[in-house]
Amino acid sequence: MSAADAAEAQRQAGVSEHVVARLLAAMVMADGHADPAEIAIAHQACGEFGLSVEVFEAALETAASDPIGSFSEALAHIGEPDRRERLASVLFEIASVDERLDRRETQLLEAMREAWGVSVSFLNKPIIWDDEQRQVIEASRGSRLLVSAGPGMGKTAVACSRVAHLVERENVADTNIWLVSFTRSAIAELKGRIGDFAEDPSNVFAVKISTIDSHAWKIRYGFSAEQAEELFGGFETGIESALKLMDEREEDFRDAFGDLEHLIIDEAQDITGGRARFLLKLISLLPQRCGVTVFHDPAQAIYDYAAKGEELFRFTDGLRESLEGGLAEKQLKRIYRTDEPALLKLYEDLRLDILGNSDRSPESFKAKADLVKQAAVSVRDKGFDQSELTGYDDALVLFRKRIEVAQASAFMAGSQIPHRLRMSGLPRMPLPWLALVLGGTRGRMLSKPEFIDKCTAAREAWSSDLYGEDIESSRPEARWDRLQRYARAGGDVDLFKLRGRLSSAPPDEFIMPEFGHRGPILGTIHASKGREADHVVLQINDNWGARERTRGDLGEEARVLFVGATRAKRSLAVQGGFAMPFATETKSCRGYRRSPKYKNGLQFQMGLQGDYDPWSAAAPGISIEALARSAVPFKCSAFLEDETYVYRLRSGDGAPVGALSKNVNYDLFEIANLDRKRGRKPPAKIDNIHVMGFGTMVAAAAEERLKGVRPDAAESGFWLVPQIAGLPMVFLAW
Repeated sequence: MSAADAAEAQRQAGVSEHVVARLLAAMVMADGHADPAEIAIAHQACGEFGLSVEVFEAALETAASDPIGSFSEALAHIGEPDRRERLASVLFEIASVDERLDRRETQLLEAMREAWGVSVSFLNKPIIWDDEQRQVIEASRGSRLLVSAGPGMGKTAVACSRVAHLVERENVADTNIWLVSFTRSAIAELKGRIGDFAEDPSNVFAVKISTIDSHAWKIRYGFSAEQAEELFGGFETGIESALKLMDEREEDFRDAFGDLEHLIIDEAQDITGGRARFLLKLISLLPQRCGVTVFHDPAQAIYDYAAKGEELFRFTDGLRESLEGGLAEKQLKRIYRTDEPALLKLYEDLRLDILGNSDRSPESFKAKADLVKQAAVSVRDKGFDQSELTGYDDALVLFRKRIEVAQASAFMAGSQIPHRLRMSGLPRMPLPWLALVLGGTRGRMLSKPEFIDKCTAAREAWSSDLYGEDIESSRPEARWDRLQRYARAGGDVDLFKLRGRLSSAPPDEFIMPEFGHRGPILGTIHASKGREADHVVLQINDNWGARERTRGDLGEEARVLFVGATRAKRSLAVQGGFAMPFATETKSCRGYRRSPKYKNGLQFQMGLQGDYDPWSAAAPGISIEALARSAVPFKCSAFLEDETYVYRLRSGDGAPVGALSKNVNYDLFEIANLDRKRGRKPPAKIDNIHVMGFGTMVAAAAEERLKGVRPDAAESGFWLVPQIAGLPMVFLAW
């Protein structure tokens, strides 16, 4: 071989080495983070393909920014059939090591199949369903099932795959499937994952997924405005009134439900009272051929509620009674969430204890808490320690009460530590990229090339926290498809139609999943039900379950403890959290706590739905866009304006941040009037409010209030708004 040939061969080997490294690295990073199990497989492959680990590690850094582009470009450089076949096997192994395929991993495998002609047959589901899971997924379309599934047993995956199976194997129309849950967080999880389990996600796009809500359930169950008017007299009918109407007009409702082919109900253990009676009535009006699949876990019933003087009525009890022999009961048994021996034992032992032990004494609760601590990798008996969260940016930090979350957040924000919040009462805010891309648009119609250009400019101008760094959903084409689903106008998007939809009832796929952009997620156990994380830090304070007055609720408290402890996939830590004695709430459910040190002082929760006036963010002279380039969280203060009695927000350097709504004033007056000494009133200044991040405000085109905002905001109808939070000490004035 000549020197030139040898040099060319060496160059080709180097090219091949880098190409293989790029393919492996892109698959590892496809779902957004480098999983240790995926890294381990990639390192083994390095040895097999004669690839240095250093080259692979360098490729990881490159792939993190654009794994899809990096992967697609590298595919063409692997020519040998044998090499392609072996690489295909390794890449599939990396993608499926966590027993499910993320949609972005599926996209890469599809690209590989098209480029190489390699036969890769897969359905996006756990690689091997166990027998109990398969019996539920593959049950006939008309089956009526009650499925018991503990945490981590793959219930969500089974529910989603059940939908996919009904559509793709049982010929059920996706428009004729309703999937119902009690909580919005469970709905968001199902919406985000249901397409992952279909061979073609477009097959299941039209599945109706909805919560049970006493005021808006009608439209969320798929009724049009005309149907709602005809059947209920409008959209404001409550559940009890709706039940009465359904009794009086059964045949009309049978007709309305006549096309339904399958009803799936999730988190059924939390459906009680009127909601339970409503669903049972709905089931009684379904066609006989319509199947029903219900998922529940009695050990996770944490929303027990009965009206005063009424006995608790559970949906699952009523279902068994109403369907009698027509209901088949199934049970999922294997835990998939974790393979850590200590966590597996905790999940099994604590669930059995809760289901089989009727003792609801404080001593029994403490014994359950001790079980949790024994399974933890670390236990801190007193207080909350934010330093233990360092390096765990995706950890779930779980508290029993909302005011405890607010207290921990205040400590972290005061130290300028980025974090996110998840609890009820916070505003549902559209994603910030909508303002970054669509803010400043003119006219009504937007073409795809214009949108792509705006996305490119926004991605270059703004941080990934604001623009959005999720690989699949941040692609301009994916975002364009999302807009077209709700505001298509031929090949364009009708911005007026889009603004109308997003300003009134924005779909969950446009909503920020948490309050804030990055860092550990601080939240209540209730709000994190159905979620999981590699690392969970559970706050168990000494007062939880110890007070005599809570004894009657200790059965439910034990189930809340169980739900919190079973979110962990890899490690569980326990901290003492905050006792927060004497904390209470206003009529609007705002948490506050009187200061034991200052007679006129109290900690006052800030940042609830309606606290911030989003119109003030677009007022002349205010530039939230400039503030959005600052690192969050950052501190601001509220100053009471004498003329209007409105609190105006300013950052630490004096920049205007908009205004608070009168909701804050009303709650401060409510607390002041509860004081035995009358005459107290809201203070002139409130410090230690923090800006946690930014979202989007969307205004309908015909909105009158647009006349008072900046011209650019009035023209486009999209602008940035801050997310505020805090638990400041407020001193009521005399």
